[in-house]
Amino acid sequence: MISKRLSRSTLPAFACALVNFVAAQGLILAGVTWPARTISAPGTLIVVHLLVIGWLSLLMLGALFQFVPVITCRPLPSQPLAFATVAILEAGLAGMVCGFIGFGGGSRELAIALPSGGAVVIVGVLLGCWNIGVPLIRSRPLPLPGRMILSGLIFLILTVTLGLSFALALTVAPLRPYLAPLMSGVGDHAIAGLGGWFTLTAMGVGYKLLPMFMLAPEERGITGECVHVLGAAGFALATGAGVARIWLTAEPLRIAQWTGYVAIGLAVTLYLWDIVRIYRTRRRALIEVHNRAVSGAFGFLGIATMLAAVFLATGHPAVGSPLVVFLLIFGWLTGLALTQLYKIVPFLTWLSRYGSHLGRGGVVPRVQDLVRERRGRRWFALYFLGVLLGAVSVLLRSGLAFRFDFALVTISTLGLITEYWRAWRGHYARPPNSRPDAPPFLPDPRGSP
Repeated sequence: MISKRLSRSTLPAFACALVNFVAAQGLILAGVTWPARTISAPGTLIVVHLLVIGWLSLLMLGALFQFVPVITCRPLPSQPLAFATVAILEAGLAGMVCGFIGFGGGSRELAIALPSGGAVVIVGVLLGCWNIGVPLIRSRPLPLPGRMILSGLIFLILTVTLGLSFALALTVAPLRPYLAPLMSGVGDHAIAGLGGWFTLTAMGVGYKLLPMFMLAPEERGITGECVHVLGAAGFALATGAGVARIWLTAEPLRIAQWTGYVAIGLAVTLYLWDIVRIYRTRRRALIEVHNRAVSGAFGFLGIATMLAAVFLATGHPAVGSPLVVFLLIFGWLTGLALTQLYKIVPFLTWLSRYGSHLGRGGVVPRVQDLVRERRGRRWFALYFLGVLLGAVSVLLRSGLAFRFDFALVTISTLGLITEYWRAWRGHYARPPNSRPDAPPFLPDPRGSP
């Protein structure tokens, strides 16, 4: 049965991730975080980790629980372990949030929850990486998206390990003399996470989803290989040399770090060029709204990369880092996530509810019948407009204007969540008798419709 092939943990992971995302947006609108506060403020740290762990990482892992078995033709080793990964990450994130609150309020007892929560997050990450990595490692030959995902998982483990080191340095006095120097490596922590984990993995997923939904050739040839090699090597050099420079000032390390930056820039440039090539070689004449809207995410990736290059070349990376991070998180990564969810949620709903009815008589709606593209188009336009205006506000360092512009981002996010909900509920399905009264949140493990 079709429903047996679906990951029963994917939609719950998406739901938890969206809740965390909305919570982070609420805190931003309340002014408890950047740009109204510094990067080291407890409120900023709470929001950043709600975004990178609670939103993007949970969403990415949930997607990979469904995506990896598709590209490897191998099931996950354990579906219950996928559920456990989601629960453990949520628990660890809650502990970290409590720790940040205690750290900001001077409560030593509550602050200890920070490294404890970080340790729990690492456990969840390791379980998720094992569950996803096993079918990837066992697949021969492993396609390009799978190799990029595998590289991304390595950076994920590196990122959370660095994060736990920061938490221990902040809260455990005996370890502070040994780990305190690492605190100057926050930028390297961000490069490993936003670049090595999120961007490299998102590129790999994009290399599968875009050709699949637009009927374009999946084989990317030497261009795809160069994107993977340059990206993985670039993020590794930039992160590794950056961390090493905390203790050593050797000139070769600085050269290696800059070599990494150049490799990253080349990888992003080749990737965006290849994405254009996918659109041009597609066999599907009509591009669905989510694949039209995702061009905004690719555009913000290009803008963020160019701005990062400018700020690095002029010797002012700290000045431009808030703007670049904002564009990467909300323009590139979240833009990609929200647009692809607009297709993934109805696609999984269709497979779960209607896929097994094909060939058995009766009317079965199309996947496109589960959404209203006109509504989605408006929300996507509002979202990317809000990101663009928010970026201008960040550049002008206007906190009040930023909160007003960011309200557009939040409103459009809530609108898109409503559309995801309607797609899952079969709200738009026609004819009326094809709409399920109570679609299951999880596919039935026995394969029943």
